[in-house]
Amino acid sequence: MHVRHTTRPGFTIVELLVVIVVIAILAAITIVAYTGIQAKAYDSTVKSDLKNLAKQFELYRIDHGVYPAGSTQLNAIGTKVTKSAYGNGFNNGVNNILYCRVAADGPNKFALIASSKSGTVFTYTSDSGAFTTSAAWIDSNSINICNNVGINQTDSSDRDIFYLNGAWQSIAE
Repeated sequence: MHVRHTTRPGFTIVELLVVIVVIAILAAITIVAYTGIQAKAYDSTVKSDLKNLAKQFELYRIDHGVYPAGSTQLNAIGTKVTKSAYGNGFNNGVNNILYCRVAADGPNKFALIASSKSGTVFTYTSDSGAFTTSAAWIDSNSINICNNVGINQTDSSDRDIFYLNGAWQSIAE
């Protein structure tokens, strides 16, 4: 009499563990890559917003002889930004987009400073037409920030803040 041994087809525990480990490694690589791509997308959006604002400011200057100042003039040109791309702000979390200008330097100079969700702070200056970046920008005073980027200020009337103390201002709508 022959006894037949039947084996059930399937995977062993070791084979299953190997597959799970491989899937976990692939998932970790994907998450890291996605985070990097997302950060680049935020940075690109912030840079695009700043370029668009700069173009709007230049068009305003062509029409009026000076750059816009104050919420009334900024609202008149329809300043818009992609709010979801901006982080918690720089200057100890107080500001997110800072627009610096000063009449004493003439009508041809301004700077925009903005913080992306990636944590990178971008500075656009009208005299160079270029961006500079920093990992963080911490200062206790937005006047000092404007002065640090070459826009010499003595009082707060020469700057506008699009994001202040956790809230977007009406000029960023």
